[in-house]
Amino acid sequence: MATDTISPETLKTEYLRPDECVFYVSNAGFIGAEIKGVRYDRVLLKRALPFGAPEDYVCVSDIEKNEIGIIEHVSDFSEEQQTLIHKELTLRYFTPVISDIISIKEKMGHFYFDVKIGDVQKSFTVKDLSKNVRMHGENIDIIDIDGNRYRIEDLSAIATRARRKLEPYLY
Repeated sequence: MATDTISPETLKTEYLRPDECVFYVSNAGFIGAEIKGVRYDRVLLKRALPFGAPEDYVCVSDIEKNEIGIIEHVSDFSEEQQTLIHKELTLRYFTPVISDIISIKEKMGHFYFDVKIGDVQKSFTVKDLSKNVRMHGENIDIIDIDGNRYRIEDLSAIATRARRKLEPYLY
């Protein structure tokens, strides 16, 4: 975007209220919305603060990723609308839960994780653990080089040998 097209009006945030925004499932199976009388057969929902406030400040964009507006609080919407919003966000923010860490190996600044998710073994790579391993209360979120998220829900439930490998990067 050229700097001559930026103005206070283009930077204004449009908050979407339940009385002017209705979500639905389109014929193609995507989440759509009618916002202020304009129908969008497919919209994208993204959390502005996925870790700190996952139920607040949800950005609604069209398929070309142009921002339409922001839902300030999902809880302001009806139960039916909340269900549609949560279903879409769950798909976007799918986060498998790690049940065990088999190994963490470092090579040339990349960390190679071998973990168990339930009974399934999974391998992924993380670059810069200080930025991509985040502790939030009891949860630890790990983001791999492809942007996939993984979660450890209780570090104390992970085997001591594995916990020792991860702990230096948590503080």
